[in-house]
This record gives sequence, structure tokens and C-alpha cells, in this order.
Amino acid sequence: MMLLLRLLLLALIIFIVYRIISFAASPVRRLEFAKRGNRFYLIDDRKNVRMNLLVTYKGFLFEGEKYVHPIDNKTVSRILLWPTEPYDTKLMDADVRFLEESLKAVYPNSKIDWKKS
Repeated sequence: MMLLLRLLLLALIIFIVYRIISFAASPVRRLEFAKRGNRFYLIDDRKNVRMNLLVTYKGFLFEGEKYVHPIDNKTVSRILLWPTEPYDTKLMDADVRFLEESLKAVYPNSKIDWKKS
């Protein structure tokens, strides 16, 4: 009986440690902290070209849609970016250039467009 309780306690401790590590490594949580701290952070699955990307910079959150090349379905040819809160976004031209250069570093052959809001 005592051995069973020890095994249960060990399993509970392992589960709690696993949950703490998975919470700390969560990309969505990191994105929120970067947004609150006015830092740059990019959430993107580079292997999945059909999945949208999220970018935060200077406290503003942007969503981006990737479009694949019509001939080569593995490369991204165009990225369409838009702010999630369009009426609250006040970025300078240098900030827009920084965002575009950061995305060009990841997808060098892509054209970056901004959605008009």
C-alpha cells in the first residue's frame, strides 16, 4: 500500500513538473509577454506554409497570411500582413521596414504586402 502511494506521489510530481515546463514553453504565452514588454516576437511554423503567422512588435499584434508559389508548393511567395487592432496601431516607417526585413530574413523570396484597413 505504501509503495502504491509513493508511485502515485511520484507520478503527480512528474505531471506537475511537465505542466509547468509546457506552460513556460508555450509560444502563445511568450507572444503575450513580448506584446506586454513591447518586444519583437514571431510565431510561425516554417514547415507548414499554409499556417498563418503572428508577429508582435512595440506592443502591437499583427497577423500574417502566407501564400505559396503556384509552381513550387514548398516556398512562400507572398505574405499579407495586417494589424489585429487596426485603429490602435501607430507605427513609423522604420518600424514597418523592421517588420518587413525580419520576415524577409525568414522568407527571402517572398513579397510582403499590407492589408488596407
